[in-house]
Amino acid sequence: MKHLIALLVQLFAWAQQPQYELVDAVRDGNLAAVRTLTARGADPNLPIGRHGWTPLLHAVHEQRLDSAAALLDAGAKVNRPGRDGVTPLMMAAGYGHRDMVVLLLRRGANPRLRDRDGDAAIDYALTGVNDVDRMTLFSCQNATAALLAGVPPKTSSARWARMKGCRVPSPSSHS
Repeated sequence: MKHLIALLVQLFAWAQQPQYELVDAVRDGNLAAVRTLTARGADPNLPIGRHGWTPLLHAVHEQRLDSAAALLDAGAKVNRPGRDGVTPLMMAAGYGHRDMVVLLLRRGANPRLRDRDGDAAIDYALTGVNDVDRMTLFSCQNATAALLAGVPPKTSSARWARMKGCRVPSPSSHS
């Protein structure tokens, strides 16, 4: 039994290797490797790593616009959330990555989706995110919020944005 478990662990690690290579290529912005790995069967939708992020979420996190486009071309699901329920659009909006928000919206991202706490991408844009790599809680993501103006924010998100001195777009000001 011990040998069978060890074999299964080795097989699982071997099967995951292309996924880790894909995430590394995405995070490094290595488009040739992203395209090669997805063409050879690495799954652009499989969550991997300690956060349970898809490769597309890794691209958003690292602000790798070209990697994100290559993953979407390879079949990545634009609305697929990570383990915590956060979609790529929510993450991009919270970081204030305007170009990424534009790409995701053009590729079909749904700005009305909500995470487990009921927050939509507009809420992330207004409140910011608490991330060790890019803390945006105390800054304004006005450009990304303006792109998401068609979705009404939660009252608490709008209140926090106003306290920070940020613009809160009205639902009728959708650009």
